[in-house]
Amino acid sequence: MKWHEHQIRGVVALGVVLALTSLILFAAPSLIRPKHPLLSESGPQTLAVELANPNGMSGIFFVKPGTSLRSLCGRLEIPAPTGRDVVLQSGMRVRFATDENGESVRIESMDAATRLALNLPLDVNRAEVEDLRMIPGVGERLASDIVAMREKTGRFNRLEELMQIKGIKEKKLEKLRSHLYIDGPQGL
Repeated sequence: MKWHEHQIRGVVALGVVLALTSLILFAAPSLIRPKHPLLSESGPQTLAVELANPNGMSGIFFVKPGTSLRSLCGRLEIPAPTGRDVVLQSGMRVRFATDENGESVRIESMDAATRLALNLPLDVNRAEVEDLRMIPGVGERLASDIVAMREKTGRFNRLEELMQIKGIKEKKLEKLRSHLYIDGPQGL
């Protein structure tokens, strides 16, 4: 009889410990202030911006239109770069780099894989064969033909010009529209 009583007490003690542990693990995240504020503005007009900072915070952040680089740095509690402020655009990569004068910033475009993963289109006038091949329905041949036509004509001015390429008709062009766009001559 004593043996069963010890087993019952052990099971009850184990149950209490597990219940308390679960409660602590459930409540702890709301009691601990995160080191950096989370940035995830929601809505159809949200911008996806990539920060590449070798000495600090890096990653992809979602912000409202009109957000400036200084404002984003302030919200992330990281030092803002000196010089002129930049209004952030979707698909922008902000690379913090140290040069002989100190901190500097380079504005670039996100790489193709990141853009496509975030459901952001690629600029058909900048995309390479490897980039275009990541688009569903675009193989090696079609990607090569797109790049060859761009090199021959200098640049695409409208997506409809892609229909001059063998294998792209109206139906195919409609599927490509969500993955491709044409930026201005200067771009990002």
